[in-house]
Amino acid sequence: MRRAGVTVEDKGASIALHYRLAADRQRARDVVAAALDKLGPDLTVFGGKLVVNVVPSNAMDKAGALKQLVARAGSDCAFFAGDDVNDEPVFAAGHGDWLTVRIGRDDPNSTAMFFLDSPREMAAMLDRMVGALGRS
Repeated sequence: MRRAGVTVEDKGASIALHYRLAADRQRARDVVAAALDKLGPDLTVFGGKLVVNVVPSNAMDKAGALKQLVARAGSDCAFFAGDDVNDEPVFAAGHGDWLTVRIGRDDPNSTAMFFLDSPREMAAMLDRMVGALGRS
């Protein structure tokens, strides 16, 4: 995989196979596909922005994880920002008291509440939120 320009990121509960830096992205995708073709039903594969993710089939998605985190914290609200395919379950599951922000406008079907054009806008948005909270 390394020769094809694929880097492997061990995320603990999952593995991400990144090919953003590959000289030939199609070849990198083909190498990843060939390697993952041998996986059994205990693993789920899904794509993202120049990455292929591998997770256990019984793993919860980010929406389930955020629901658990909110419950453990004893909170009734959450803030979540994301920019990729695996963030969409959070946007779709978002309750009225969850503030969800999609970074990038590359998915016209996204169900996020709000959108930013780029990650550079995140700091300004957070500054405005903190200022608004300070006034209330």
